Amino acid sequence: MKNKKNLLIGLFIALTALTLNACSQYKPTENDLPIETLTELKAAFPKAAYVELTDTATYAVKNASGKVIGSVLLSSPLTDNIKGFNGPVPLQIALDNDGKIIEVRLLDNHETPNFLKRVTDANFHKSWDGLTVEEALRKEVDAVSGATYSSNGIQKTLKARLEAMQ
Repeated sequence: MKNKKNLLIGLFIALTALTLNACSQYKPTENDLPIETLTELKAAFPKAAYVELTDTATYAVKNASGKVIGSVLLSSPLTDNIKGFNGPVPLQIALDNDGKIIEVRLLDNHETPNFLKRVTDANFHKSWDGLTVEEALRKEVDAVSGATYSSNGIQKTLKARLEAMQ
């Protein structure tokens, strides 16, 4: 019995040492992202290796050598008060280092799938691609017919999130 107890204590100490060593070498990875997948992030940033939280809902996107190659803005929680048809329409907004929008991605939400299909089929979310933050804030995009609440919610969310960074 004493040998089993000593073995368990030895295993506990070894596992603790391994855990502490792993934690001391910790580097943020794609698993830390509060966004859907690294594959989706890599669509906007092919050289992305990891991200670092820079404020409440902003991440610096870094390459393998640690150089910042862009940023990702999350609309939530800053814009959770803005609603589409069935609630908030959270967004992920990717910006390059020049402050131009690379991609706007709709995140998990409670909008009706058929309405969102109309929005995505109309490429509504691409309306701001290539624009600076200032240009995007000035741009008015017509709502998608048959998905007015959802598309207006997306546009208001995008603008409110971009305004929050200024």
